Amino acid sequence: MAGARNAPSGAALHVTNGDAPVPEIAAAAGVAAAEVVAWRDVLHDGPVPAGLDHVELARVRAAHLASRGWVSEDEALRELLERDERLAAHPPEAEVMLWFEDDLYDALQLAQIADRLAGRPGPVTLVAVPHRDRDDLAPAFAARAPFTPGRAAFAALTGDDPRAWADHGRMSRLREELPDTRTGLSRLEAEILEALAAGPLAPHELFLAVTRREQPPWLGDTSIFAAAADLGDLTQRNGAYAITDAGRDVLAGAATRPPRDHWIGGVHLVPGEPGWAWDAEAGEPVRAG
Repeated sequence: MAGARNAPSGAALHVTNGDAPVPEIAAAAGVAAAEVVAWRDVLHDGPVPAGLDHVELARVRAAHLASRGWVSEDEALRELLERDERLAAHPPEAEVMLWFEDDLYDALQLAQIADRLAGRPGPVTLVAVPHRDRDDLAPAFAARAPFTPGRAAFAALTGDDPRAWADHGRMSRLREELPDTRTGLSRLEAEILEALAAGPLAPHELFLAVTRREQPPWLGDTSIFAAAADLGDLTQRNGAYAITDAGRDVLAGAATRPPRDHWIGGVHLVPGEPGWAWDAEAGEPVRAG
């Protein structure tokens, strides 16, 4: 497709989690920034259903990203397909170098890429990108290690049983985004309400307050603001974000967050239908409804 490039045989293709680290990666690897592929998608948010080829999945993801108001559907689809094609067009004997952090956001992207690369004959290498002090990635580049791609993690993400997420490192955190059995809140939603309980916060203050509750940090500000909007009448915004009385009741366990129709990976949660919830006391997903 237009925009895809075939790499010279033997040249490594560099792939990372988004646009922010590209200049530092290019400098550390000694390549042009245009040679680094940014894997732009927030796979913890919205449908990632099983059984789709890469084009079908790109269409599903593009529609969701557009529904969030983050990008037009046409632009999202173009970027996703171009990204996919650059990975697919890379010579099978040439190296692919993956630059990712150790957090949930990156773990989900890495699962998708590992699924795409499973069985390729050429080497795949993982560079562990630090969360802080990323101005010089030369030490991380020097410490890179072989990586064996496989399909199991992405199959778990796209499957309809969230218990499988526990078997794949940082993906385990995704289970806590299921509605809590007591409050109906996801962990992220609870963190937003907890941050607002002491008083209203400006958007950047809310972002920082939630980020402090997530270690390692993995959420972008747009994801946090989207989750705050999803809370409906539990929060309000007039410049700053604030918790409402209804939100305080839910946070205290005196009421339950109204269910909503949404996806987490391959798990579709539909109000009024049997589904999955997070049992914080047991530390595992349970069937609900």
